[in-house]
Amino acid sequence: MNVSVTGPYIYFTIPIFGGIPITQTTVSHLLVTIFLCVASVMLGRRLKKRPDGLQVMVEKGVMMLRNMVTETMGEHNAHWTSFIGTIFLSSICGSFIGLSGFLRSSTADLSCTLVWSLMVTAIIWYNNIKYNGFFGWLKGFTKPIAVMTPMNIISEIAQPVSMAFRHFGNVAGGGVITGILYSALSMASAALLSLITASGWIVPTLLLVGGIALLVLWRKQTSRKALIFGIIFAATGLLGILEFAGILSGVPFLAYGIPAVLSCYFDLFSGFVQAYVFSLLTMVYISASLPEPKPEESETPID
Repeated sequence: MNVSVTGPYIYFTIPIFGGIPITQTTVSHLLVTIFLCVASVMLGRRLKKRPDGLQVMVEKGVMMLRNMVTETMGEHNAHWTSFIGTIFLSSICGSFIGLSGFLRSSTADLSCTLVWSLMVTAIIWYNNIKYNGFFGWLKGFTKPIAVMTPMNIISEIAQPVSMAFRHFGNVAGGGVITGILYSALSMASAALLSLITASGWIVPTLLLVGGIALLVLWRKQTSRKALIFGIIFAATGLLGILEFAGILSGVPFLAYGIPAVLSCYFDLFSGFVQAYVFSLLTMVYISASLPEPKPEESETPID
């Protein structure tokens, strides 16, 4: 079984700077950005002092997000709520857009998650240099002892790579698994129909008649086994007759539904979980570079 795994489809290339390809990922992420901008403007209009309906839900979501940020990063970092919310919603919508069937999940492209990770790393480095100075930041790589310097440098480089590959790998891996399963079920469908129709009309007709007989028996005795086997035999016999007649030739009937369910799982459940994990790691890493300021010591007046 040969499974071809390719990157995002290139729609066209802008002929500047050596050519800038506009891929499915670019279009998907652009649509997600436009959607979030329009939604933010629409939900922020005509706010009421006494909220009702949709405004209540939006305010509840914002408060939940703020509480998550303050619990993870501390109250002094509450102003990062908008940034974390943007990453979280962009990640979720970027994964969900793959359910459209004709657009690719933007988070299934390493370039998307890697840019987010590098952006977070740049913020962390900026904060460390801002509060510790450039040489103080460099000195931090020698802690707790100078021998650990190479390991600290590797860890600093591995951090964004790990974040990017974790998110990308889970979403993209779901698409690969779904594709492999679809190919396997397609081959199984062809093999089963070939086996049934090897003797012509005889086996498919017997299966169809036997299945109908079991369904009639189920109507009289309400036997669950008769219902299950009746449906299987009748459906298999009917498919065999359609295959022999050339009506169903090449249709992978065993693949119906299963890849779609898996795709929904990877895009919905896994996409949500990875968006939460990525946002949580972002909060942890940024908060480590922005510790809570020490309270200023009050000066005691001297008499």
